[in-house]
Amino acid sequence: MDERPAGNDQQTQQIRQTRTVTRRHLLKLSAAGALGVGAASLLGASGASAANETVLAAPLLQASKITFLVNSGDGDRIRNVSAAYTASTGTTIEVLELPYDQSFQKLQIALSQKTDAYDLASLDDPWIPQFAGNKFLVNLDDMYAKAGTQPSSDFQPQLFGLGDWPKGSGLRALPWLGNVQVFAWRNDLIDNRPNTWDEVVTTAQQIQSGPTGVFGYAIRGAAGNPATTSFLPITRGYGKDVLGPTFEPQLNTPEARSALQTALKLRDTAPPGAENVQHADVGRFMYTGATAMSGDIWPDQLLNMFDPAVSSVVGLISIGPEPSQAGVQPANMTGTWLLGIPEGSKNKDRAFDYMVWFTQLDQQKKLLMQFNNPPVLVPLFNDPEAVAKFPFLPGLLDAAGQAVPRPRTQFYSGVEDIIGRYLSQAIAGQVEPDQGLEQADTEVRDFLVRNGAIA
Repeated sequence: MDERPAGNDQQTQQIRQTRTVTRRHLLKLSAAGALGVGAASLLGASGASAANETVLAAPLLQASKITFLVNSGDGDRIRNVSAAYTASTGTTIEVLELPYDQSFQKLQIALSQKTDAYDLASLDDPWIPQFAGNKFLVNLDDMYAKAGTQPSSDFQPQLFGLGDWPKGSGLRALPWLGNVQVFAWRNDLIDNRPNTWDEVVTTAQQIQSGPTGVFGYAIRGAAGNPATTSFLPITRGYGKDVLGPTFEPQLNTPEARSALQTALKLRDTAPPGAENVQHADVGRFMYTGATAMSGDIWPDQLLNMFDPAVSSVVGLISIGPEPSQAGVQPANMTGTWLLGIPEGSKNKDRAFDYMVWFTQLDQQKKLLMQFNNPPVLVPLFNDPEAVAKFPFLPGLLDAAGQAVPRPRTQFYSGVEDIIGRYLSQAIAGQVEPDQGLEQADTEVRDFLVRNGAIA
């Protein structure tokens, strides 16, 4: 889910300033015909007939079924929204749900062997380097050209760009679920948001030692992905990613060592047992009012914070770009899910038509308003009805504008497992911080060399 270039202090300050909410009138898409509803509704009236001709000419429309692989928990919302497509086109959307790890494993087999097991797949953005980089997914630029149209200009640029990998090689996936990691803080306890990680530490310590009974910061320390994901915004805020531009590990560096010392200071202001804390725990610490800040907050957690049924801090949470040290540009992390068509699919034209339809404004707004699906289209971040329900959306758009994916190597899951193991041990006090980073750096290097990612 890349290094950020250093920016000057003026640029950094401008980035950190909170934008005022702008209002953009919600576009309403006209109804499409019985066939070609997706591609046609991207176009104006002059282009609609051409799109319909393309869809009607597709050789496999009579199969009238698309097999769609999704991550567990996403099936119900997709089935609900897709009912309108089935009603308009007669095409059934068969949604298959699998847990995260199983979904990845099934896709590795199906895509690498170019089987026709799936016509469409939901893909976590760290998977894109493997699946798009190896050209296991259909080139969507070719599909758009065939339909005589182009991708919607409403896609948020950073999220949309995730589907083009390697950069400039061709678009192979479209975003549909806009996860972005953000920094969140209690605006009733903190008058001026901390902009640097040094300021975060000072603020957390002041709150921890104050009379409110609130912990200063929430951090994930469970081994593997959790600990690494909480550490990334901190080390990036010091100017180093865990891997460099050519995938050389950057853990045994002054910046990474300073970042880990900061993480340990924040651990000391966090609820006990940080070495076991997972994603759901951080969200609960925030929405129950137990903690004042975290740089590891995602949209699903924000939705709980703004839900009066579970949250004791409704209206008391503000969000924005991640903190960073002076001279370092803030860098939020993407965790976006995208749609791709496997090369082995025998229903590419219909899958493309459905994909285009599914990522349009009407469907995406329904996903947001009815199913709390984080948006990927810019108009939805500022839509008045959506902002009234989810006031954090403009801040999420600001964060998306600073978003950076995790290092774009197909071996990243193995990398974060190694790093997260040593981070968790350091947070638990089981290894000296510098020693842990040195060992992690060595193991990551050996792992990447074995897999041919670096020499």
